[in-house]
Amino acid sequence: MQGLVNFAGEIGNAIAIMIPTICYILAIASFLFAGWGLWLQSQPINPFQGRPWIPLASLVMSGAFASFDRVLTLANGSAGTSMQVSIGSLTSYTPPTVSNVLGNAPGEAIVNVVTLFSAFFQSFGAMACLWAFIAWRGIINGQTSRTLSGCIVQFTFGVMLINIIQVTTWLTEIFQTT
Repeated sequence: MQGLVNFAGEIGNAIAIMIPTICYILAIASFLFAGWGLWLQSQPINPFQGRPWIPLASLVMSGAFASFDRVLTLANGSAGTSMQVSIGSLTSYTPPTVSNVLGNAPGEAIVNVVTLFSAFFQSFGAMACLWAFIAWRGIINGQTSRTLSGCIVQFTFGVMLINIIQVTTWLTEIFQTT
């Protein structure tokens, strides 16, 4: 079991290292796209005719991509947790060890297993939030036919995965028999 936990932790660590890289590349690309779009607003062949908000939305998204860790920290605050998302703690992850995975009750077993795989769940949740941002940018630009409500659901799901231990504890308390 510990080998699977270590493997999932390493996958989560790899995802956590790739997220800031992808965010910074997208921030630069969005900033350049916004500058190009604002310059094209003054040209006779303006591809954004009737949609002047696209370059401005890309400029805002550039800032959101550049400070994605702070956006996730604010989303976690809105979810009711005080979890801080930071780029500096990406490589300091060590997988937890639980001496008694089964615990004393089924709810404890579920919480213990989720705790073991929490690094993967949290990294995957952050990646889901990032893909929701990317999809939202595609919707604003008219490049995809997804809905905004789908992006909100995906972002909410990602925030729930980042706070997986609190969500799991809450769910096991709901379904616990007295």
